[in-house]
Amino acid sequence: MNRDPHAIALNNAIAEINKAYPDIKNSFIFTKNGTLLTGDQTTDQKTVNNIQESFENLKETATAIGNLESFTITTKNGKLTLSTIQDMHLLLATNKNADKNHIHSITHVIIPTILKTIETLTPTQPQITPPKQLIVDTLTGFFDRDSVQIDTETLLDWNKNNNDPNAQVKIETSSGKSTLCEAKEISDHRVKGKNMIRIPQKLCKTLEINKGDTVKVEPAP
Repeated sequence: MNRDPHAIALNNAIAEINKAYPDIKNSFIFTKNGTLLTGDQTTDQKTVNNIQESFENLKETATAIGNLESFTITTKNGKLTLSTIQDMHLLLATNKNADKNHIHSITHVIIPTILKTIETLTPTQPQITPPKQLIVDTLTGFFDRDSVQIDTETLLDWNKNNNDPNAQVKIETSSGKSTLCEAKEISDHRVKGKNMIRIPQKLCKTLEINKGDTVKVEPAP
């Protein structure tokens, strides 16, 4: 059974819809690439296969005539209604005399409302930024302070949400030593774009690293 939150919620919704609207024989929801996401559990596999074939034919027809979002085809055994909801397709097999208002409520109110509710309740997965391996260059003299220097493009890539070229980063050495410090743009144009991190000499001594060593650098958690 599909354990995706969308599939579970939609499966339950379809079960309740079939109970409430006896004119509906079968209900299925497909992804945009034609994968069956969920459907009523009482339908046998042969019917499911026929429904999938019907869906592909209907989708091809919709593409050929301009990607209609919703249309109905009447067959000798009833009606097939295909509706596009967000990035999914709802396929309903109904009796010939199925109430149009009921179909409209399902496709334009019930299912869209359920999808919006799922999106609201489903937690957003945090975006993971992979660490970078950077080559150490030492900062001395006036620049020997607590902050490090990294290429502007890297900093902006790590801070797309606030567009701030400065950030706090975590530096970890090959021996496992690590520290958090402020990061700024590289000021020396001679080392820009060379996959380097400029670290104050005092901090290099603390981390037991030298110029030319490689360290792992990532945005601070």
